Amino acid sequence: MKKHLITGLVILLPIALTLLVLVFLMDLLTAPFLGIVHGILTFLGSNILYLQNHQIILLFLSRIIVLLLLFVLILVLGYLGNKIFFNWLLQKFHRIMLTIPFIKKIYKSIRDLIKTFFSEKGSIFESSVVVNFPFEHTYMMGFQSESVPSKVTDRVPELKNGKTVFVPTAIHPTSGFLVMMKEDKIHPTEMTTEEVLKFLISAGLFVPKDKHITDDKAPN
Repeated sequence: MKKHLITGLVILLPIALTLLVLVFLMDLLTAPFLGIVHGILTFLGSNILYLQNHQIILLFLSRIIVLLLLFVLILVLGYLGNKIFFNWLLQKFHRIMLTIPFIKKIYKSIRDLIKTFFSEKGSIFESSVVVNFPFEHTYMMGFQSESVPSKVTDRVPELKNGKTVFVPTAIHPTSGFLVMMKEDKIHPTEMTTEEVLKFLISAGLFVPKDKHITDDKAPN
């Protein structure tokens, strides 16, 4: 019975957590506009008895419509963003936002963060690595990002050719440490970002398959 219970949890939990994240994102994206769309649908469907008696369905339709409208709006903004005139207006808007006290700090921080995560490089980090941390004879997995900023190397010359590495904590890889290290102290691995995250979340229980062994065992 214990074996069946564990197997059931392994099957159910990923599905339940995925649905939970999707519902959270749906609520987050639709909440600002839900009242407007819901009011319009209620007005248009005031003569439809079915909609009047099924408010849950009406609310669900409102969320779907908001998501579709947001999708279209994002596409339109993306299209216009590549046009010279609209791009000029957008730059003007950015400059105005950056002149408003208090708001400019929030706006700039969020904008820089979003630009980093949606970088055209295709990946936020350069590679998965292993580094000496936090003690001399212990190692932790991390993600190498950019070079150490010049404003740091001016003060610490030995980091001139160094790299910044994000060292996530196990179980909760969203938190961690950002360390600056010499390049010769950073050891690249062949593990993908997804494999490293699985390894950390599972507290080392997940072991990625050796690609070389897999290739050798592959049938001719």
